[in-house]
Parts: sequence; C-alpha cells; structure tokens
Amino acid sequence: MHCALAADVYNITMGSDYLALSALAAELNSALSGARMDKIVQPEADEVRLFLRANGRTECLVASCNAGAPRLHLTSERKQNPVTAPNFCMLLRKYLSVSVLREVGMWRQDRIIFLRFDARTEMRDNAAFYLFIEIMNRYANIVFTDAELTILDAVKHLGFDDGGGHVVLRGVKYTPPEQPKPNFATAVAHDRICAFPGGDLHRWMLDNVSGFSGATVSELLRRAGLDSDLPRPLSAEEKDALTSLLADMGDVTRSPLYAPCVIGKEVYPFPYAAAKGDRKSYATITQAYDALYTAADRELRNKARLRTLSTAVKHLRSRTEKNVAIDRERLAECENMDKWRVMGELIVANIYRIKKGDRLLRCQDYYTGEEREIPLDERLTPSGNSAAYYNRYNKLKRTKEFTEKKLASDLLLLEYVGSLEAEIATLPYDSPTVAIEQELEKLGAFKRKTGAKVRKEKPEAPKEYDIEGFTVLAGRNNLQNDELTFRVATSSDMWLHLKNLHGAHVVILTEGRPVPDSVIKTAAEIAASSAGASAEVDYTLRRFVKRCPGGHPGQVIYTDFKTVVASPDTHPELSKR
Repeated sequence: MHCALAADVYNITMGSDYLALSALAAELNSALSGARMDKIVQPEADEVRLFLRANGRTECLVASCNAGAPRLHLTSERKQNPVTAPNFCMLLRKYLSVSVLREVGMWRQDRIIFLRFDARTEMRDNAAFYLFIEIMNRYANIVFTDAELTILDAVKHLGFDDGGGHVVLRGVKYTPPEQPKPNFATAVAHDRICAFPGGDLHRWMLDNVSGFSGATVSELLRRAGLDSDLPRPLSAEEKDALTSLLADMGDVTRSPLYAPCVIGKEVYPFPYAAAKGDRKSYATITQAYDALYTAADRELRNKARLRTLSTAVKHLRSRTEKNVAIDRERLAECENMDKWRVMGELIVANIYRIKKGDRLLRCQDYYTGEEREIPLDERLTPSGNSAAYYNRYNKLKRTKEFTEKKLASDLLLLEYVGSLEAEIATLPYDSPTVAIEQELEKLGAFKRKTGAKVRKEKPEAPKEYDIEGFTVLAGRNNLQNDELTFRVATSSDMWLHLKNLHGAHVVILTEGRPVPDSVIKTAAEIAASSAGASAEVDYTLRRFVKRCPGGHPGQVIYTDFKTVVASPDTHPELSKR
C-alpha cells in the first residue's frame, strides 16, 4: 500500500543605466511622436497604460513604478482593469483624454523619461502637460505636472521629511532627485575622467560620472583597451580612445555598436562581452524591455498576490511541526508506562506484607526474579497505593492511544501543508486563489477581513488532453484532485500520481478500452510536469484508490500499482484548452 498527497524573486537586476534608457527614449520618441491619445487605464496601483494611435495602429505604452520592475515600453500584453478607475487614472483622463504625445525624452540627463503632451484645458485653451517616469528601482515614481512643472498628482507622494530633498506633493514644483555627478556625455564628465590620477579606473569612473552601471563601465574600458587597475594617469592616446567612445554613446541609437539585446536578466543597447547568460537579440530596445520586464513584472506581482496565502501556510506549517514535536514528546513519556502497572500488581501480590504507615515495599519482582523497592504513600491504604499506580498506568495508556491518533492526524496535516506550499509555488499568474483560500479557512489558517466578500470566481476545469483518442484529465489543486478522482473518474479508469511527491491527480478516461503503454507514458509525463526533473510515477486502476482515513482533500491510499519513470512535459500541443 502506498499513500500519496496531490497538489498541483524574480531575481532580476532592474538596474538599467542612462545609456540603455536614453536609447529607449529615442526609440519611443521616433515611434510615438504625434500619436493621439485613445485610452488611459491603470490596472495596478503603480502602473499606468496609455493607448496611443500612431501610424494607423494603436500602441499600448506601459509605465510602471513598481519597485521591483520599474519600466516604460510598448507592450502587447493585456491586463484586466479595475471596475472603478483610481484617482490618478481619472486625473490623467481629465487632462489627457484629448491630447497628442509630442515628445519623449530624457530629463536632466538622469534616469527619468518624460512624456510631453499637447492638450486642451476645460476652457478649450491649448496647454502642455508632462508625465515623468522615474526609473530608479525602489525610488521609482510616476509624476504628472502642468507646463510650469507644478505637480498635479503622482503615484507615490514624498513629503519634506521622507523625500530626501525630492518632494513630490500636489501643488509643489517638480524637481528631479539631485544628481551630484555629471552625465557621461558632458564636457565636465570628460574632464573628470581625463583627470584620473591612477589606481582603480573602474571605480574612478563610477564615482565621478553618472549614467553608467558597473557593467557598462567594464565594457567601455574593454573596448578602449584599458585595464581597470591602472597605476598611472591616462596617456593622451588613452584619453582620446575613451572620450571618443563616450561621444559615440551620447546617442547610442546612431552608433554602429547599437544592437539591442537581453543577456541573462538585463537589457543592453549592444552586446557586452563580459555580460553573463544567454543572449537574445531584438529589433528594438523597447521589444527587449517588453520581453524581459513583462515576465519579471508578472512574477513579482504574482508573488505579491500570493504573499498572504504563503504566510498563512508558513504559519500553519510551523504550528503543525510544533504539534508533531509535542506529540512525539508525549509518546516518549508513555514508553515506560508498564512499570506503573507492574508496581500496582506487585503491591496487590504482597499486600499482606504492608503495614499502615509503611513508605516502602521490598519484594521480589516475579517478572525479572530480582528484588525491588516500591515507594508507598503512607497516607493511603495498601489497596489505595495499588490503585494509584494503576490509575497512573491507565492515564498514560489513554494518553498514548489519543496521542498516537493525534500524531497520525498531524503528520497527515503536515503532508497536506506541503501540498499547499507546492500548489502556491506553481500557481500561474492571474489563476484563481479561492480554492486555496477555502482550504486554509477550513484549517483555521486563513481569515478574511471583516466584511470582505468572497470573490465569485468561476471554478477552473481540470486540464484536459487528447492522447491518441483518450481523454486525459489533470487536477489543478487539492479540491479539484479530490473531485476528479472520486467523482469524475470511474472504477475502470486509469489513475496516475507522482510517487512520494506532491502533484496532480491524472486520470485516463478509458471508456472500457485497454490503455496502450504510449498513452500511459505521455500521461505520466504530464503527471511529472510539476516535479521539475525525471520522476517515478505510479499508475493503477481507479478502483484501487481510496481516501486516506482522516485525511484531507487529495490525500489518498492506493494499491495494485505499477511505476514508470517519466520526464516532465506539460504537452501543450495535446491540450484541449
């Protein structure tokens, strides 16, 4: 017999420097200058989407100040919008619904891209408005101002105490964060680089010039033929080589080097030799940003969305593990309970030898043949002493019986918690979470906020496949696994599950037909898809699968099974949905 339980950060360096962002701004300006506003939405609290009509087609420009993935680029990805638009979105609609995007550019040579719009006021007067997208990781923001740069609103408000000199409040003049170092494209920056006294040239450039990440500095030094560790000042030839490269970078989109790509987990305006990871080239840098940052944003938001559930499951695991430890400690105390029964028996066997007031009984233990001493309570009669030892034994016996059942229940719950953890870890973006919330509510690990309404999400159907004419179903969560196994499948259907691992229940609907080995193999690969590596998959007829006594949804025991080794494969080409 075998018991099974089923279940079915984005580490990315969001450190785009001025060089990559200036190329992005130049591309967007070329593609969108003169575009008319079509629609404005705000699907996330920190993300705005502008739908612009340009060159006979509608483009979606996404601007996000999410601390983990700040971005601005064109995208084909769509998101569901809230029923009620946020205040910031309503303000943008008020001023920009009938507007034209005139310019996209870099602001004050820092990591701030501005969008300048020509629009009309409520009095039908011509007016200009700016949307500043500050792409500065955790300091990222989206700020909306009028032509005089007076802030009308922003996604994040920064007061005088927490803005570090960069105040973002309604009615305040917009001033970008202070940048103490000159931009690499300025003459001042060139002078500072040329004044290098010797030492760590890489560190000197980072400390004295803005607009470059460490990776870009390393690439420039490599292309200029310079070592990072240089014990002397730069020669005239070295200065010329370096400043010439910097001049080319002033408008990298016109440089012969320009070839947007993604290497590893970063966007580059051209391939960096020292960058590590797989490289993928794109026709435009906005396509590169879209490919990388959209995936990063989805994963970051999915983790944020599931954080409450993950925390609830984490606390449930901690509580259950503590209960298991207590159970085992109590069972350890019950291991020697028979000694109290033996003492009670020996008192009864030697009761004629005990006198009132005795504190000790010396007698022979007829189990071992050895003489032993049994403590007595002088306040009790001989039969009372015997009863006290029997009572202690019976109490420990009852405790052992109860604790053994409780330990078995707690271990089942611990296994069930593992399935919930696996389910949350693999839950796709935008997938319903109601089933997991319901499971946690039943366990007392999750409580909705007072007055919160249960979202009416349409239950997802099991994953369905067509394999050589056989319909194959795979559960998405514990509740669905339970439904699929015990309500959908018949006794003659084939049932599959990962051996000793959490995963989906997979059922082959046989309709009375024999199942070819090739179908079992493919279904096993689907069952193994959550394992991440080749794994053993058990299969048997549904009639040999039963619920675990006292178990939770998806926990089963099964017999008469066989095992195959399968490589993980979701087989999307066979999916019916």
